[in-house]
Amino acid sequence: MLRGSRGTFILIMIIFFTGVFLRMANADLTDPAYLDSEGLQYFQESDSYYNYRLTCNVLMRGHPGDAIINGLEWDLHSYYPPGVPLDYPPALPFVTVFIYHMVNLFASIGLRSICMVLPALIAPAAGILVFLLVRRSQDWLPAFLAGILMVSAPLYLLRTNYGFYDTDMFNLIFPLAFLLVLAEADSVKVERHRIILSSIAGFIMFTYSISWSGWQIIFYMTFITFFIMLIHMKSTDMGKVLRTFLPAFAVLFMFLIIFNRLEFLKFITAPFHLSDLAGNTDVWYPFPDSYLNVAELQRTSPEDTLIVLSPVLILMGFSGFILMNLRSRSAGWSRLMQIFISVWTVSFILLSLTGGRFLMFSVPPMSVLAGLFMGIFLDYTGSYSRGWIRPLFSIILILTVFTQVAASYMIIDNLKPGYDDCFEDSARWIAENTSPDAVIITDWSYGHFYASEAGRPVLYDGRLAYIETLPARELWYDDSLNPEIPSTARDYWVNLALGTSNPKLSTNIFRMLGNSGDDAYLTLENYTGDRDLSFRILKRILALDREEARGVLMKDYGFSETEASSILNKSHPVSSREIIVVVPWKMIGIASGMFKAIYYPSESSPVFCRFNGTLNNEIYSVIEFDPDDGVTERILNASGNLSVVSIHGREYLMDRNYTDSVILKLLMGEKEDGFIPCYRNRFINVYRV
Repeated sequence: MLRGSRGTFILIMIIFFTGVFLRMANADLTDPAYLDSEGLQYFQESDSYYNYRLTCNVLMRGHPGDAIINGLEWDLHSYYPPGVPLDYPPALPFVTVFIYHMVNLFASIGLRSICMVLPALIAPAAGILVFLLVRRSQDWLPAFLAGILMVSAPLYLLRTNYGFYDTDMFNLIFPLAFLLVLAEADSVKVERHRIILSSIAGFIMFTYSISWSGWQIIFYMTFITFFIMLIHMKSTDMGKVLRTFLPAFAVLFMFLIIFNRLEFLKFITAPFHLSDLAGNTDVWYPFPDSYLNVAELQRTSPEDTLIVLSPVLILMGFSGFILMNLRSRSAGWSRLMQIFISVWTVSFILLSLTGGRFLMFSVPPMSVLAGLFMGIFLDYTGSYSRGWIRPLFSIILILTVFTQVAASYMIIDNLKPGYDDCFEDSARWIAENTSPDAVIITDWSYGHFYASEAGRPVLYDGRLAYIETLPARELWYDDSLNPEIPSTARDYWVNLALGTSNPKLSTNIFRMLGNSGDDAYLTLENYTGDRDLSFRILKRILALDREEARGVLMKDYGFSETEASSILNKSHPVSSREIIVVVPWKMIGIASGMFKAIYYPSESSPVFCRFNGTLNNEIYSVIEFDPDDGVTERILNASGNLSVVSIHGREYLMDRNYTDSVILKLLMGEKEDGFIPCYRNRFINVYRV
């Protein structure tokens, strides 16, 4: 039997290094297409490039922003023009730079190398915390296996593996640490110690607030737990409950007010914007809600949920949930632990119904509950007189848990970065052949990559409309900033520019956005006081040249010469900065969701979708693209409504009415009025507007 501090240390090390081993399974990739000039992998996904860019800023400037404007840090590479005040939690960039400096006292290691490996070294700490939580009431084996379940959960692995440089590495550690300290505060007998531990828990929650903008969810869970305990506790225990929670709340708010006022503002105002944040209002009106097309905000299917959480974790976790509520006292759990874990489990199950992004947060409580289940189960088997029963079932549980480890390893071992040499080469070309104030326009999902690797501002990126800042904009922005922006308008206009067959409309949209951002629409709205009318006016004049648009504004809508000139200076600028449009071939796959935003306000049929070989009677033509032979179209059925687009070995269905769309021509490398081809590799085309 493993007992004492030495045994605990050994088990903790096994949990930790199991987590590291699994997360480094993809680090030995040798495919040169996914390695940079120094042999280092590209990051796994786009957000990693955003975090890396901010980390570089901390290293060079001492803060994550590109500049300090009117006392606020600004990001001048995102949502440009004009850029945005930086609201991002600063913990990850600062922690990384600190570790970088410490490591380089002993060896010369590049910042990107540190960023690549950091998730694999930090995320396994969650397994240690699960072990310590379960060990409070259970024997060493259930606690150990619960920790292994935590570090090997597929979804947690997928978001914290080598090269996934994002805040997810912190997102589960701080809630678990908070619960562990709060549970200890609840259990101590000395009141002074209770207050000290509660205060430490409050500081941990504050640290969480500078690590991830969704920290408030965990706070509200804590408050619900506090409220339930107040209702159910006897009056004689009321003081204990208050001394367990109130110091934590006090320390949290004190540090928020002093050191993190933006998050304090969000905390105060967020309850008044819950419908906006949940997408249940027309906050982006008259533009569509682009967040509806974000993959991680889509509801996951039961099959996908089973895969990413693992059947072992789900089965044991729910079994533990049932046993906890039936046998909480015999399981040795405090009332606080039972309520908190119950609230955590139920909260994130409900949140997961609104989007797969929250599924990962169900892993910690499910792991703790799995440990509880295994502990109770082994205690039950130990009650038999035959001594071999418990060891047998212990072996069965160990083998069951390590099937999850093996399955997760195979998932991570096959991972490849989301970017490759084609992306890197195009970004390098842009960095070396465009002016410093050039603006890059591409699908939002690639924005973070090009802002980081090309060193040029992007029109918009993975943060889309900065929905996290909605609750605090009116209090946080100064008078020079309009709280209506950022918005989803840019996503709409870019989709319209790519979906149209009118190159004038397309180039006018890109010139407008690249030079004045949202100002043309905001100016119209200021003059008309009507969002819907402003949208329709702008959409109409963007299809015209400058003087034609002037006539429409003055004759059809009654604007004065001065007002018309003010609008046109923003919608139809006389001179333009350099505008670069980047079109990776993968945008044809993204288009199945992208073109839902083209129609206004109710039409929403996608233009593209993957073709599976059916619907042959409805196929009008087959459009084929070959990098060497160019574009060919074969007519199959003159009465068909659909065309099959074949590009890079994949086939997509397309409404035949969109075979002349700008996006298709740019993808195929065809000439289009107003778009000057300036760079091309096998998978990416780059144009100047």
